[in-house]
Amino acid sequence: MLLSEIMDRPVMDTDEAQSIGQIDSLVIAPRPAHILALRLKHTGGGGTLLTWSYVHAIGPDAVMARVNAREASEEDIAEHAAVCRNLLGRRVLTQRGTEIGTLQDIDFDPDSGRILNLLISSGTLPAQSLIGVGNYALVIQEP
Repeated sequence: MLLSEIMDRPVMDTDEAQSIGQIDSLVIAPRPAHILALRLKHTGGGGTLLTWSYVHAIGPDAVMARVNAREASEEDIAEHAAVCRNLLGRRVLTQRGTEIGTLQDIDFDPDSGRILNLLISSGTLPAQSLIGVGNYALVIQEP
């Protein structure tokens, strides 16, 4: 599944069947590359992050999550969340500092949250090549 496919998808509380927000982006971590949280926009109060472990299912129309999941988890991932704002369009650099493109999309497994590939302007990179995520760029191992 691609990040672009779930952007703006509503996130629903499984107990109350009401919207707690819409997906804005992902909070990711390298080594192994995986999703830490979903960043939400238009939240119905509370925080703006939904830790991946609270995601119950990603369906074609909505993401289902457990009640009060956001509030309990934001502090644990705050550092990662700060650098993961607006990932799409961010520069992608090799560990030697050579820019090889910009991030166009993120391919991930919706069941496990494992990142499979990074789709960049110059092609597709396996997620295993991701070694760092920062405010300025994503850093990958030399291809």
